Amino acid sequence: MFTRYIVTILPSGRTLPHPVAGHSSRTDRYELPGYAVIIETPDDPTGSYLAIERPAEGRLTITEGHPIRTGAPGLPWSGIYNQVIIDAAAGELRLHNDTFGLLACYFAQSDGALRISNSLRLLRRGGSLGVDELGVAETFMFGGWTPSERIIVRDAQRMASGTEYRFRLGDDRPPDATRLTHTWTDVIDGSVDAIVNRICDLWNAALETHFDPIDTPIGLMLSGGLDSRMVAGAAAARGKKLVGLTFGDLRSDEVKIAGLVAETTGAKWIPSGMDADFAFERLAFDRVNHNIETMYNLMWDANVPLLVAEGATHFSTGATFETIFGGQKDADKRRRLFKNIRQSLFGPWHVGPATAGERAEVAEAIKGIARKRAKHYATLLAAPWRDVVTGNLPAAEREVDERVALIADAGPITPAQIRERFDSEHYQTHYSRYQERQLFTYGTVVLPTVDRDLANYLTNLPAGMKYDHALYYRVINRLYPKLAAIPVPNLGTGVNKSQLQIELNRVWQIQRKQRLTTWVNFSDWMGLGDNMAKYERLFLDQPHFFDADAIRTFFADVRAGRRSIYDGGETTGFLNLAYLLDEARLTL
Repeated sequence: MFTRYIVTILPSGRTLPHPVAGHSSRTDRYELPGYAVIIETPDDPTGSYLAIERPAEGRLTITEGHPIRTGAPGLPWSGIYNQVIIDAAAGELRLHNDTFGLLACYFAQSDGALRISNSLRLLRRGGSLGVDELGVAETFMFGGWTPSERIIVRDAQRMASGTEYRFRLGDDRPPDATRLTHTWTDVIDGSVDAIVNRICDLWNAALETHFDPIDTPIGLMLSGGLDSRMVAGAAAARGKKLVGLTFGDLRSDEVKIAGLVAETTGAKWIPSGMDADFAFERLAFDRVNHNIETMYNLMWDANVPLLVAEGATHFSTGATFETIFGGQKDADKRRRLFKNIRQSLFGPWHVGPATAGERAEVAEAIKGIARKRAKHYATLLAAPWRDVVTGNLPAAEREVDERVALIADAGPITPAQIRERFDSEHYQTHYSRYQERQLFTYGTVVLPTVDRDLANYLTNLPAGMKYDHALYYRVINRLYPKLAAIPVPNLGTGVNKSQLQIELNRVWQIQRKQRLTTWVNFSDWMGLGDNMAKYERLFLDQPHFFDADAIRTFFADVRAGRRSIYDGGETTGFLNLAYLLDEARLTL
């Protein structure tokens, strides 16, 4: 079960730090030649979440999550994990994680001590560290994520995905960082048919290692979209007992489609409505923030107990597939239609490595996110933080430029691949990390979609071949034709058709305003009873971060219909940030 932890490594003979939680009942200490290792888990006993091993004299291994070692050599392994290896004889600590860095892990060094934690709050308190104002500004402007490994804690950072860090024990010099993963490093060449065959082989191999060992029901967060139905089809094909959970507007087309997916795969289906019977308190803003340091997507935490009641001890989702398999698409509807018609008639087109101009276009699109959010939401902040956010916009834009350049220089990759990697390692990591961490609270999370070998292949496929899910449609047709025939909510049709037919149907629906309704009814639900007043109160209770008059104006606009409370998660992200900056909560 998910547990917050902080690991402190310091030379022997040094004064030991006070327990972060204020008591030592959940603290383990290990003596290695020349060093002391203190492991604190203030929420649970240390052994309930971390695997701690002493494979040899002078060595200590601490593992969070579930690494999956397959026959293929090399790091990172598949699975979802962070691992610390302390080698006292070599005076070295190695820290590495999975391909996508799905479990947040942070580190800080000061005065010869090294601290590693999955909690920003524990890291701040354990090292008596201050606040990084640029990190705060970026977290606000990007709706909960940053364009680098910068975090809101000063002199600390997040682990990059698929990376190994080597620290010199007792030394404050920055670690040597080596990117281990082979995602977004090349462009694979081959025929569409050969690539579809290879993807199917890799997917089935991933299922063999991730799903086959499970002999208890698998709980699936089932939206009815392409990603979750791919996982549903996989579980059914491997003969697993599947329980699908769908929450939201039970009257929507999307929820009904999720029911069809469950019926087709033989899964037990649990629809959970966001309606008058869904109490505001079930969202448990304070508790989820305390345990997981997030509030996106709170409905997961509120509903996962329904899966547990059905005997599910393992949980899965379609995490990362939209980013690494769905392919980029144009915001311009006409250009998108033209490209889909072209692909349907003539096949995928060749795209070469990104030029300097194309790199700049990718960076500019990302910087536009920060500008837009700063413009529309900075007024909600108390004056000091408002100045921090607006004043740091130029510095945030420079970090975007630097990160795009770093990604582009990693290999001869296309503009779409640059954006894919950026989104995966920053934006998507935010969503995956925060959502899946809620599932870790209730059991084991198993994601065949993040299998190392599959991820390496999908991320290096030609951008033109993947454009707007074209390749994804071919694969799901090959693997699970019955699921491919069920309509996809945002298309209004099944994907057992040509890309041209799918796109023309989409255009026809848009023109006739007959698009299928989605499960999302957050705004409607907020208007029930006193839900809106309770939500507004959460912001007003954080005067250190929010301006009370601006908050009241914002919610008045929502009530009057001038704004929507459903905003892609920004407001819940802002509230999460306020909680993390609240000095009173550092003692939690």
